[in-house]
Amino acid sequence: MSQKESPERWLLVSLGNRFRGDDGVGPYLLDKLRSQLKGSADFLESGNDMVTLVGHWKDRQVCLVDAILSDEQKSGELIRADGLADIIAPSNCTTSSHGFNLREAIDLGRVLGALPRRLEIFSICAENISSCDHLTAAVRLGAERAEQELLAFLQGDNGQS
Repeated sequence: MSQKESPERWLLVSLGNRFRGDDGVGPYLLDKLRSQLKGSADFLESGNDMVTLVGHWKDRQVCLVDAILSDEQKSGELIRADGLADIIAPSNCTTSSHGFNLREAIDLGRVLGALPRRLEIFSICAENISSCDHLTAAVRLGAERAEQELLAFLQGDNGQS
């Protein structure tokens, strides 16, 4: 990319299942961000399909949003990670609705030479991942905070004000 070209578009990816309670926070955030970042980012609702994700993220700048289960953090808390530099433990990268977890997808991408150039992970601690189509109050508040932090990060990275 030359200096005169516009910045590379980020690929925003959501993981999770809209019908598993707080596991739907990724798709929920992606919907909100689509309306605010029209034309300035690409979007992928990946659900549980980590293998397809590896094919989409190669050589891209990726922001990934997902729910996680954690005994150490409160519901709704935002956890950020650099997916290429930080150690992503299996317990901190997936909920029970994913069959193939994010750490395994990163490992597969590394073996195949199909990693993103950047992988920023925004995870929100889930409270309830049972079958339902709504977020708990704590996770909804966490999603609002994550939305603002994601927008600030993306706008700052693209040199926007």
